Amino acid sequence: MKVQTFMGGVVVLFIGGILAKVLGAVFRIPLTWVLGAGGLGIYQLIYPVFALIIVLSSSGMPTAISKMTAKRMQNFDIEGAHKVLRVSLWTLGAVGLFFSILLSLGASALANLQGNALSTLGYLGIAPAILLVSILSAFRGYFQGCSNMYPTALSQIIEQGIKLLFGLLFAYLLIDYGIEYGTLGAMLGVTLSELIAVIVLCIIYFVDKKKAQNYSQKGLHSTVCNIENNSAIFKELVKTAFPIVMASITLPLLVMVDSLLVVNLLGVAGFSGEEATKLWGIDSGVVNSLINMPIALSLAVAISIVPIVANMKQGAQANERIQQASALVVLFCLPIITAFVVMPNFLMQFLYSDSLGGPQLTSLASNLLICSSPVILFGALLQVQNSSLQGLGYGKTTMINMFIAGAVKVLLTVLLVALPTINIYGCIISNVAFYGVAFFLNEMFMRFKFGYRFKFKTILPSLIGVVGVALVLLNFSLSTMSIYIMLPLALACAFLIYIFALWAFGIKFDYLTRFRLKRKKINTE
Repeated sequence: MKVQTFMGGVVVLFIGGILAKVLGAVFRIPLTWVLGAGGLGIYQLIYPVFALIIVLSSSGMPTAISKMTAKRMQNFDIEGAHKVLRVSLWTLGAVGLFFSILLSLGASALANLQGNALSTLGYLGIAPAILLVSILSAFRGYFQGCSNMYPTALSQIIEQGIKLLFGLLFAYLLIDYGIEYGTLGAMLGVTLSELIAVIVLCIIYFVDKKKAQNYSQKGLHSTVCNIENNSAIFKELVKTAFPIVMASITLPLLVMVDSLLVVNLLGVAGFSGEEATKLWGIDSGVVNSLINMPIALSLAVAISIVPIVANMKQGAQANERIQQASALVVLFCLPIITAFVVMPNFLMQFLYSDSLGGPQLTSLASNLLICSSPVILFGALLQVQNSSLQGLGYGKTTMINMFIAGAVKVLLTVLLVALPTINIYGCIISNVAFYGVAFFLNEMFMRFKFGYRFKFKTILPSLIGVVGVALVLLNFSLSTMSIYIMLPLALACAFLIYIFALWAFGIKFDYLTRFRLKRKKINTE
């Protein structure tokens, strides 16, 4: 059974996340060409609801399962770890099946509630994916608790690859029947991608389990006598998962609330239904897909830190781990934020050309991207904070802080989006407020509870490096060469300048990468 260091796990998940996100971005861009802004708006009405139901049925569970598995693997309780997985599969499978059926039965009513009945077919197409994602969550939590991040990374790549291939194919084949059928095709691609990912993880698990049994029979590693019954494990799972799920549910719930409110609020601001749907599609589908990409990649750090801190007590040791993880995500996010702020128009033209509906909407997307950029830093750091606190046993704190920040977001959305002078920018303001409030509440708790303070000196080389990045990008923006040559060249040069600055000004890579799991390696290969 493979056991990785913290940085080993981060690298595996990071590379897998990059590949998955690249495939996801590649999917979203031609999907816009196939469906148009109106079809993308329908897609973005459906997907937030799907994401919320995924949270209700399974999100947060991988973290809980990872923590429980890591606790047993720390004591070489192999059978106990397998029991955790079995109980998790039955539990999540039942919950996922319930929500799949519920969404299928309520598809029409939900579509009408959102103000666009064309999304009904899309809901029906994606409903089976809820069960499949629930099963995936159990397997991912188990492997992450074993500090083996390869299966999670592989399943992410498979998901996005199958969705790209078959989602676009189905959408293209069905779009002639109407945009609702094109959206149905995209959703069927999502469902198929989850099915293939489940099959792959099942194969990996049974192969891995067989190896572990063979080595156990040969006496090559220690085991403990496991006397836990399924009922006890189920109770522990519920107790561990509840605050984590409640914290995880906040953001998808807020996105769903936005999907219910924003189009209607834009109508109050004076926009037609079609215009409002396009604005919502640009904000949630175009801008947020770019903003969420670095945040999602930073999740590799947050996932990897859970088994590290799961068996630690609060104090200097845990503080150091949180500091290292936070410094890593800051180092990664700052140059991306700089690129989004300095070259938003070029990015939008490069990625979407004229598919957004004209230069006015493209310019709007660029402005929204600039205003949304603080979300990247707050969101990435928030993931590290939440995972660290959950691993240390403070899941209830993250839940409460996320709820408070969510209430602030909803209030600002209602107050601002309906104003004609602010309109869709109200969504951006409320998003920044949500992440900022949640981040600072967590920061204050960690400071007063166990004396955690972020050490800014660890990221000074990164701050210097982003100045160089900004200068390089500004210089390239004045060029008259083709955007399809200029932008990749500018980003490549900016990346090299950033890496050079980190090296020249003495970034402490050894500090960021030196800690390992405090348990013996269980070798089954």
